Order: sequence, then C-alpha cells, then structure tokens
Amino acid sequence: MGWILLRLLFAALIIRLIWKFVAGAVSGATAPPPRGAKRGVALVRDPVCGTYVEPSRAIRTRAGGMTHYFCSKECQRSFVKTA
Repeated sequence: MGWILLRLLFAALIIRLIWKFVAGAVSGATAPPPRGAKRGVALVRDPVCGTYVEPSRAIRTRAGGMTHYFCSKECQRSFVKTA
C-alpha cells in the first residue's frame, strides 16, 4: 500500500513539472533582457527619413531655435540644404 501511494505522489510530481514546462512554452515565455540592455530610452525621429534614433547616438543640428536629430550625416546634409 505504501509503494502505491509513493508511486502516485511521484507520478503527480512528474505530471506537474511537465505541465509547468508546457504551459511556459505555450504562453510565449521570453528570456530576460540581456545584461546592460537599456530599458525605456526615449527615441527621437529623424525629420528627413523618419528613422527613430537614440538622442545620445544621433547627429544633432540646431536650426530655428530647435535641436534636430539625424540618423546619418546624409540626412543631416539633406536637412541643412532645405532649411
């Protein structure tokens, strides 16, 4: 009688582990973000091509009392020509 109870307990434990594994895989569980990954960084839009860039990595130009951010020198040159 004791062995049957022990087998049932072991089977329930195995089924529970399999259930948790499958439920995690099906629900689309994702890996945590890599170390050093930035979270919540505000992006700015390049006025020429529409690409979003981080202000710290963007090329800047001041025009009309505003700072404009660009993804590349080409976009910056194009903006300066038309401004």
